[in-house]
Amino acid sequence: MEVKVMNATEKKELMGKYAKKLENAIKREVSVMKEIESDKALIKYLEGQKTSGVAFDNTVYESYDAWIETIRKQIKKSESTLTNIEFKKVELEAIQKYVA
Repeated sequence: MEVKVMNATEKKELMGKYAKKLENAIKREVSVMKEIESDKALIKYLEGQKTSGVAFDNTVYESYDAWIETIRKQIKKSESTLTNIEFKKVELEAIQKYVA
């Protein structure tokens, strides 16, 4: 089995394509941040409803607490996504220097 060794130009082309994928992933940062803020506002609202004694009327969740817990999990997932985006920014910067 013969392994083809890429030349410098081929490597740079490949990394350039990968850089585009990273750029697209990084573009999601603003929407993820907005999603986190929206989720935090929803938790605040639901906690207010719960504290006020407003009857729980939702067929998806069994209680305010269950709903709030689900949203907290979504926030953790979104925060993890932001951490990954930060890594992608560093990776992209390194690739751009390599490709230049």
